[in-house]
Amino acid sequence: MAESAKIETLTRAAVAHSSVRILPMRRLVATLLLTSAIATVAHPLALEATARSSSILRWGPMGHRIVARIAATRLTSDAAREVSELLDGGTLASVANWADSFRVTHPETGAWHYVDIPTWESSYNAERDCKDGQCVVAALTAKLAVLADKHRTKAERAEALRFVVHFMGDMHQPLHAGERGDKGGNDVKLTFNDKASNLHSVWDSGLLNLTGESEDAIVAGITARLASRGDLKQMASGTITDWAMESHDVARDVVYRFVPQSLVLDQRYLTEVRPVLEDRLLRGGVRLAAVLNRALDD
Repeated sequence: MAESAKIETLTRAAVAHSSVRILPMRRLVATLLLTSAIATVAHPLALEATARSSSILRWGPMGHRIVARIAATRLTSDAAREVSELLDGGTLASVANWADSFRVTHPETGAWHYVDIPTWESSYNAERDCKDGQCVVAALTAKLAVLADKHRTKAERAEALRFVVHFMGDMHQPLHAGERGDKGGNDVKLTFNDKASNLHSVWDSGLLNLTGESEDAIVAGITARLASRGDLKQMASGTITDWAMESHDVARDVVYRFVPQSLVLDQRYLTEVRPVLEDRLLRGGVRLAAVLNRALDD
């Protein structure tokens, strides 16, 4: 079967097993999954709605560093120089996990790491999803404004930069944008690689660890794929809200959809979702570079 026909077949299958209309992201997801030769249709989870907990997890340290390292290779010379000056010679990767450490002593920043957009909704609603401006969409917007403001002190702009690097990574973790009233998958208790876990933890770091590959190897693989992509300009366009909704769609169409009814995840689940997992890291890196270039270019 020709590749275009395979894509169309898989796209139709996604529509057939969905109660919502197909979106552009679903077509992208279908294409990514096709590269992994997926033939599995998973069953949606029925979960009781609960409020999200302040103990929510996030991309693991490696995921954040990968996003930062990819972004660093795509900075303009002006932006790269500004980053180095603000961080006193440090790198994006060196501060990629700072916001998580800061959160320990500043729990009021916890809600800035995610946005709760129900998977059954098709658009972002600030009043519903970001009450009092407490979500990653609002936090990113605010910190980018501080970073771009040359009248702010170096300390203020450096702190804003550290937040932006981390929040851009967080927002590309699907369960930081789409959820089913289950605290971003934290309440989905399951078995992963023969150990008790939860769906958020699996996407936080479990899947990356299960690959058995080093951080350098994953960065090298994603960097190689970047060289052959012809859609990077389009990928870097859009708004923070657009990118949050894209993650929301991935949570709905991939993260939850491919969890089996048995709630037992193993290497097969990794094989199914890995193209999408790595695409989220790639997109996070490309877009982090884009927002930094816009904010820091002279």
